Amino acid sequence: MEVFALVGAVWLAGYAVACCVWPYAACKGCSGAWKRRSPSGKAWRPCRRCGGSGRRIRAGRWVVQWFRFGSRAGR
Repeated sequence: MEVFALVGAVWLAGYAVACCVWPYAACKGCSGAWKRRSPSGKAWRPCRRCGGSGRRIRAGRWVVQWFRFGSRAGR
């Protein structure tokens, strides 16, 4: 049981470091390509999910920002 706790703590620490070094991941909507096909299929449009940046904030980074700035971060 102690081994699982140790492995979990090491994994959590590694993920926290990765979120600080690389705060963004590829957008799930466009897979980082920043664009999607229009409904007609003839044109490209910026991805609505990421706003055309191709990036999204990772979940761990979002949690860090929430703890750092509290609930006022979204205002």
